[in-house]
Amino acid sequence: MDNTFFWVWWGLTIGICAWKIAEGFWRPYRVLEWPFLACAMWAYFYGYMAYDAKTGLSEYLANGISNIGQLMPLLCLIGVLIGWGLGIRGKSRRASEKRTYPWFLFWVAGACFLGIGAAGGYSVMHATDEGTMNYRESSGYYYLLFYVGYPGLAMAVWALFKMEPGMRKYLWVMTLLGLAAFMYPFLVNARRGPLFPAIMILLLVPPLARRRSPNPLVFCGVLAVAGVVMLLFLQIRSITYAGGTWSEAIQNLSLDAALEERAKQPEDNEYINNCQIIGTIYQNGKYQYGTGHLSLLVHWIPRSMWRNKPALGEGSYSYNEMFDDVESATGVRLLGTGAAPGGVADSFVQYGVLCPLFWFGLSWGMGLVYVRARAGNDPRWFFCYVGFICATDWLVSQGLAAAFVPGSCFILIPLATFLVLSWFIKREDVISDGRRRSTRSLAPKQAAQPWPSVQP
Repeated sequence: MDNTFFWVWWGLTIGICAWKIAEGFWRPYRVLEWPFLACAMWAYFYGYMAYDAKTGLSEYLANGISNIGQLMPLLCLIGVLIGWGLGIRGKSRRASEKRTYPWFLFWVAGACFLGIGAAGGYSVMHATDEGTMNYRESSGYYYLLFYVGYPGLAMAVWALFKMEPGMRKYLWVMTLLGLAAFMYPFLVNARRGPLFPAIMILLLVPPLARRRSPNPLVFCGVLAVAGVVMLLFLQIRSITYAGGTWSEAIQNLSLDAALEERAKQPEDNEYINNCQIIGTIYQNGKYQYGTGHLSLLVHWIPRSMWRNKPALGEGSYSYNEMFDDVESATGVRLLGTGAAPGGVADSFVQYGVLCPLFWFGLSWGMGLVYVRARAGNDPRWFFCYVGFICATDWLVSQGLAAAFVPGSCFILIPLATFLVLSWFIKREDVISDGRRRSTRSLAPKQAAQPWPSVQP
């Protein structure tokens, strides 16, 4: 009976994901919406990996844990879709003034942040190679500098699409060179995580900045290629980290092997950890009641000031205690050695069977942000939405704790930049007869871009 329920939940999950992904091809603006990306990731983690785990690694899914382990992702996905649908029904307020931004200054700020991110990336890779990275004994802020590069890239690309032609092509060359320098250490070391937000920025910022729907074939094609490359990075790392060369790694690349190794290895299959955590917590009732997520608010206190600061996202009890509980219940200690628990399991630990409400609220809020970002009246909403999308990989594959720090950097840095540069923004009040009265004129004039009507 448990198997029957599992396949019912699995089939419904795959059906919903397929519907939302297919919708992006006949309604191209849908590919810019969070549910499209969420469904693509759900299909991978709770569709493809779930299938391989159930058919090839069923010994790790005993005692019916795959039943509730598949049901909760389905309910959370439904929460995402309902929340988004209600969120985008909101209407953006009509702009009371027309704003023209100092595009070049925003490009300079973005380029500076991109340079800081590149320096941070090299420092992280150097510390990793030397074995000197230690979050427990030192502040992690130094190691997180590379996150600054992503909002810098987003601001630079946004400004380039908005500014007048002239030096723009030279600035494009400089931006792409900065991007290459920023991503080089991660590509050389075959790091998957840093690749995803860069790809999403390049996919999302141009259509949103131009207020045009993208070509769904190009959008999905680039997204699919990025996913394949991220899977192949696993194979490359297994060879280069063992002392091999890139040429040896490339000669041994195999997409079939990458897919099989990713899903067939129990220590690297997120779905198994998802089921084991949900099953264990459901049985012992040790919910954290949101304390793990609330602890993120004090994460910013440096470890030098709080020596015994809990690990990121730890709530009423430690991760080690949760790992021990899972091992006692399942007989296998997978957590902490390979795959992450997953976003749904992380929310289940916090809120139990009410975790779909967490995803509902998150999606509803992002729907409201998207409506305002799409209207184009205030770019701050634009960067809030793009920043959230860039953190989605960590949110879905690992959990809110993993997405919190990068997501905060992606959102807060552009907002702080807008605050600093607000004096240089030209504002024209809209008067009732349709005329505009200039209130500040420190930036060049920029014509508004058209945007196709979008129905929720």
